[in-house]
Amino acid sequence: MPLRAAPVFELVNAGFEGVPDVLGEAAGRRLTDELDSILAVPDAAFVAESCGADTRELRRFADGAWALFRACIAPHWPDIQRHLQADIAHRARTAAEAGVGTVLNQLHPQCVWHEEGILRYAGPKWDGTFGLGGRGLALRPNFFLQSGVMVIPAEHRATVLGYPIAARPYGYAAARQADGLASLIGSARARALRAIGQGSCTTGQLADRLRITSPSASSHAATLRAAGVITTEREGRQVRHALTPLGHDLLHGGGIPAGRQRIARR
Repeated sequence: MPLRAAPVFELVNAGFEGVPDVLGEAAGRRLTDELDSILAVPDAAFVAESCGADTRELRRFADGAWALFRACIAPHWPDIQRHLQADIAHRARTAAEAGVGTVLNQLHPQCVWHEEGILRYAGPKWDGTFGLGGRGLALRPNFFLQSGVMVIPAEHRATVLGYPIAARPYGYAAARQADGLASLIGSARARALRAIGQGSCTTGQLADRLRITSPSASSHAATLRAAGVITTEREGRQVRHALTPLGHDLLHGGGIPAGRQRIARR
């Protein structure tokens, strides 16, 4: 965990029951949009919900959340997105073929849909009722929920129900453990090598493919270049990375040529 992420844990663990409303209300397709929404929270609302914390903590929280994402989640974000999209597609097919009631019944083993309009969750620590107020229910697959469900009620929009994705938690972990390339060179460098294997690219394009910063992409490229698995050539003000024969063999199971074993290990 980066040290800059400390305010995230300090704020979330400051005595709330779960995530405070000033954070839960943030919604957007991108993390940057959600952080902008958080930073727009009125000072009085933030102070009231954060046990009297100084409003400057809001900026520290946003900076910490961004640092946490970049360090711990961004390297794996494309894989996470694929799992999320697969779950959404599965639920959509189920809704089209069997109806929304079946989808709600299958969200979690302890969720039961009643035709009178009640979704009941028999969780051991739950004791409460959430009315939708005519604003609907937004279903959100959550990669990080390993058990149970999560409800985020909202005053002016649909209540959010988060649930564990269908492929979690065992499929993803097993797939990662079986990734020999990641075991050899590390998961982040393996993703970088695979991204370059999609086609030669500049450092900026590599950063876009990996959803990381250009300096981080440049660092991965430098390590891969030193290992002899990619080449880097200058094109004007930019550089372009491409696989070497060794890099191609690593990606496609051709093994490590005997004459290159020492440099590859390095």
